[in-house]
Amino acid sequence: MFLALKEVGQSKIRYTLISLIMIAILFLVFFITGLANGLSFADSSSLQNLKTDYIVTNEEADGAVINSTLSEDQLKTIEEQLNQQSTPFSLTISAVEDKQGKEVNVAYFSVDTEKYSDIEIIEGKNISELTGNEVIINENIKNHGYELNDIIVDKISDTPMKIAGFSKNQTYTFLPVIYADFDLGMSNIYGDEPSYNAVLYTGEKVDISGFDTLTKNEAVKSIPGYTETQGSLMMMVVFLFIISAFVSTVFFFIITIQKLNQFGILKAVGADTKYIAKSIFIQVILLTTIGLSLSGLAIYGITQLLPGEMPFKISPTLMLGTAGLFLVLNLLGSLLSVYKVAKIDALEAIGRVE
Repeated sequence: MFLALKEVGQSKIRYTLISLIMIAILFLVFFITGLANGLSFADSSSLQNLKTDYIVTNEEADGAVINSTLSEDQLKTIEEQLNQQSTPFSLTISAVEDKQGKEVNVAYFSVDTEKYSDIEIIEGKNISELTGNEVIINENIKNHGYELNDIIVDKISDTPMKIAGFSKNQTYTFLPVIYADFDLGMSNIYGDEPSYNAVLYTGEKVDISGFDTLTKNEAVKSIPGYTETQGSLMMMVVFLFIISAFVSTVFFFIITIQKLNQFGILKAVGADTKYIAKSIFIQVILLTTIGLSLSGLAIYGITQLLPGEMPFKISPTLMLGTAGLFLVLNLLGSLLSVYKVAKIDALEAIGRVE
């Protein structure tokens, strides 16, 4: 510990520059990770938060709820074979106008309000309390000037709807989700008959011939474009980890090479490899911890400045997991420096010529 801290104190500029580089790299890692998590959540939070265990769709949809269509007869067939509590489900994309006349795209989730469970509400009524033309809409619609009990009108069907409640974390492909009862008619805005996309049920999994039974996670991964987007972002995060670990390893290795004579002298006066290796590990942990702390503070600061519409989401658990992984990678990289120290011959390092 003494050797590690003494050296950092003697070479303030060198280690300050290393710390700044670490902070910049870690900030980028945290930011891309939060962006990937935020994009994932904005794309699929409504499906993740469905009050159900399983989702039944037709086979042709390949798991994509929005591509599935079920007729009345198919609906009856599924409900008969399930033999447990279930509710039909409809997903419809449409638009409403905000108070400035600007078009706002929305996604309607039509359910049987007598069978569907209540969702997380931040203000107003819940699913089981809806009557008449009342709906529940995700809170981000407030960014367009709407408040509780305001009337919104669907642009396709001209149906007026009263905002009876605001929900939380209910977006589908970045669109605010509007929960409505089937009787309101938002499931058949593109035709005369109600359109059903799936059947939701809670309980044991039942495989029904001619249909797909999906978990919520499987339905999320089947959202068009979801897997491709997340794959690209995660690839960026992985490469950032690799690059950051490589940069840290190179920095500490170069510093180790520059100090070979000093390490040789230490060995000549009795210091063993374990003692020197411990000082290297302490330096790595110290500088990485400083970088993690300051980059974490920078991320917290930037989140306070980001607009509410930007899909950015990073939790303390995610940050701690990312930080722990980065620290492990840095320690593994420092083994190269330790290996170099272990190979030092004390006499050669201090300049003896054979």
